[in-house]
Amino acid sequence: MNIAFDPWIPTVNATGDRELASLHDMLTEGSRFSDLAVQPHERISLMRLFLCVAHAALDGPKTYDDWCDVPSDLPEAAGIYLKKWQDSFELFHPEKPWLQVAKLVPLTKDSAAKTDPQKDWISLSRLKFTKASGNNSTLFDSAARGSLETEYTPEEIALNLLVFQNFFVAGGKASSRCWGKQKIENPPNPKGGPCSGKSILYTFLRGQNLAETIFLNLNSFEDLAYHYEDASDWLGKPLWEQPITSPDDQAAIDNATRTHLGRLVPQTRQLCIHQNRQSILLGAGFTYPKYQDTGNTFHPDTFATMVRNQKEERILLSAKPDIAIWRELHSLVVKRKNNTDSGCGALCLLNSPDAESCDIVVCAMITNPTKAAEIVDLVESVFHIPAQLRVPEGTVAYEAEVKHAATWQGRLAWAVESYRAEIDGGWEGRLKSAGPKKHLLRQKLHAQATGFFWTSVEKQLPLLMAYIKAIDTDDAQPRRELWRATLGTIARDAYRTACGQETPRKMRAFANGWRKLFIKSEATNEV
Repeated sequence: MNIAFDPWIPTVNATGDRELASLHDMLTEGSRFSDLAVQPHERISLMRLFLCVAHAALDGPKTYDDWCDVPSDLPEAAGIYLKKWQDSFELFHPEKPWLQVAKLVPLTKDSAAKTDPQKDWISLSRLKFTKASGNNSTLFDSAARGSLETEYTPEEIALNLLVFQNFFVAGGKASSRCWGKQKIENPPNPKGGPCSGKSILYTFLRGQNLAETIFLNLNSFEDLAYHYEDASDWLGKPLWEQPITSPDDQAAIDNATRTHLGRLVPQTRQLCIHQNRQSILLGAGFTYPKYQDTGNTFHPDTFATMVRNQKEERILLSAKPDIAIWRELHSLVVKRKNNTDSGCGALCLLNSPDAESCDIVVCAMITNPTKAAEIVDLVESVFHIPAQLRVPEGTVAYEAEVKHAATWQGRLAWAVESYRAEIDGGWEGRLKSAGPKKHLLRQKLHAQATGFFWTSVEKQLPLLMAYIKAIDTDDAQPRRELWRATLGTIARDAYRTACGQETPRKMRAFANGWRKLFIKSEATNEV
């Protein structure tokens, strides 16, 4: 199985059919494919692979003028480059398998291990995050096979391996191994991959086909040097050009973990996949410093978005299970002006002029903030961003309307709680006894109403976009009023859904909550 020339990447072709394509196909015939047919974390990992090979093949683009020539230059350059490095893309190469350590073997200390060569090998399912294992629930895994091991196809292994090395989350204990003749005894617990931690939102520009998508997300070296603040040796080499040959190969380890090209296709864990395609041997890990780590030990990812929190600290924008991505668009679409801005979007936005609309894809793997190894959800959204939303006036107006919708949510929660207190004499006592966790009790109470509210509001997002497009025109005020009136209608419907009126007592409680829902704000005289 050759990663460069054998088909393994799930795509949707121009006719709408699903088709497996090779890395060579992606970079030389990308216009044949409309999009990738993958999950969010797989899209992130594949885009990083495409861009890494494109940069290496072009040795650029170094300037804006070079970037403009990418559509015509990349197909030939990528074909030549992949042919040159073809041997390094073999998934099961006997000496240098792709993203693996060929000479990794168990460190046998007991007689049982010596008589059972498979003792330390575990199921290959560990590579696939959506399979049930460890802290992971059965997100997309409903089959039960008992003691039978699943045999994965080479195509599945290639994709799962790439994603695993990007998104491996810190946790667990690494076992002692031998790398060739060198022993790795009692290694430290492995750290997370470059894309793991804090549920970071990754933003990509989307073109009419995959060739255009790759072009739009490929930054020039000038832009990348600006991002890395002109640090020395920021570019580096892809892992296959400077492979890590031993645990002591510090130059190669630094290249892999601390340079732009080295981190795009990482080798977070030392591992070896068995030829039976059913098991894997995991070893120690390499440390990939990340901005999302305590102390911000590395530059932010180029596809992440920077915002300021309530403490005015610069942090990366994270996905949250209870906040839809559209509510963060005012942050996601901000083009970078300098590296100290309070907020800035993905670096690829520099490739799209402010005066033009664009399409973006936003992806994230959401993990439990208190248990990083537990995957909560995979999210992805596609948005058409009008030109008006890409200028300060538009982003300020959009953020104001999202906050206005959140105000309705707050009133709705207040109204529902008022209704509950009226019909349930023990509610206040339960809140008091819940202590510091009373907010969880309130969230559970509000869940039906607020879930209905935000789901319905998202369906009306075109009304908000119509207002943004109309800014600085006579239509702006009427469209804003229509959007806000719709929010009120949705809040009423959500309250009716959550709060019944079947008895006189419930009717009185309903009326009391209704007054809370529509009380006027003293500051704005709005409801």
